[in-house]
Amino acid sequence: MTPEWILFVDDEPDMEEMIRQQFRKQIRDQRFQFAFARNGRHALESLKENEEMCMVVTDINMPEMDGLTLLTELRKLDRPLRTMVVSAYGDMKNIRSAMNKGAFDFVTKPIDFEDFETTLEKTLEDIRKLKNSVLTQKELEEERTKRMQAQEEGLRILEKSALMLSEVNVTLEAQVQERTKELSDKNQQLQGEIERSEHLLLNILPFQTAQELKKFGKAEARFFEEVTVMFTDFRGFTQIAEKLTPAELVEEIDVCFKEFDSIISKYGIEKIKTIGDSYMAAAGLPVANPNHAFEMVMAAMDIIEYMKRHKKEREGNGKPVFEVRVGIHTGPVVAGIVGSKKFAYDIWGDAVNLASRMESACETGQINISGSTFNLVKDQFRFQYRGEIEAKNKGLVDMYYVEGLA
Repeated sequence: MTPEWILFVDDEPDMEEMIRQQFRKQIRDQRFQFAFARNGRHALESLKENEEMCMVVTDINMPEMDGLTLLTELRKLDRPLRTMVVSAYGDMKNIRSAMNKGAFDFVTKPIDFEDFETTLEKTLEDIRKLKNSVLTQKELEEERTKRMQAQEEGLRILEKSALMLSEVNVTLEAQVQERTKELSDKNQQLQGEIERSEHLLLNILPFQTAQELKKFGKAEARFFEEVTVMFTDFRGFTQIAEKLTPAELVEEIDVCFKEFDSIISKYGIEKIKTIGDSYMAAAGLPVANPNHAFEMVMAAMDIIEYMKRHKKEREGNGKPVFEVRVGIHTGPVVAGIVGSKKFAYDIWGDAVNLASRMESACETGQINISGSTFNLVKDQFRFQYRGEIEAKNKGLVDMYYVEGLA
């Protein structure tokens, strides 16, 4: 048990002996520990030397520094301290002055030790509460200081983290922008490739067939009840080809067939294929068209007119000339894709063979159509009936030359 230190300040010589005698049991039990000073100045020196002194019992009238002055000085000390004043009975003026200067309580002389001990215990109890309060306040201050330090450290960490995060964000933003641009460029490149692939696919297949192939991975063959098929051929191709270099030959065929492509596209006709110097097209597929025969004959007339103009141009430049003949027939066909590589859209059926026979039985610069085609367009064009003509493996077939619009 730690004794509680009490400082007695009194200039009477017998006060020390009297106090030690009166509180001998408490001193022996180490409840109290007493120190003594003769005046206020000595008391202040003792308090300075012993930080554990928590209570001062002082007389008022003393040499060098009286009790009232001591009270004033005690209030300047930054420590938990209580003061009890001992004064002559009836000296109420000094007692009141002492209380005003911070005295906690008072007793009168001659001292009634029973009352003195009671007052002493009451004062010490208040000191204990004061110490606890001061300790608690100190702990609170320390805790507050720790919290503030922790907050400041946290703020420093946050500021550092924010700076690092800002730098990371800048880096990430730059990387995102770079990656976005890269993806955008790749997407544009991919889109360009897709568009080129679409264009190439549509140059090979009809639009509807191409869409079906992309969606399902295949395109079913379809039967068409009535389609008009056209074949063209250059007369004397082999003999003329001998007069041209390979490059000149390919260039001339390319020029002609490009114009044929342009003409049939104008009428919505589907190019099927080219075989050597032969050009094949069909009207009325892959989407049925009731005007297929009319549009095919109109396209054939445009081809004949183009070849006439082209002939004059070639002859004017002293170059060999291709002359074309056209055969047309109308009938049922089956259309679809053949092969798993290098897709080819093609048509099959007797109508294809008869259209080829119409071209073979035709003269240069003419459009030779069958009776079935004639029956569909007879009111729209002028014709020269050629009669029934033998077609290879087909027997006699009615044939007509187209002379122009009606």
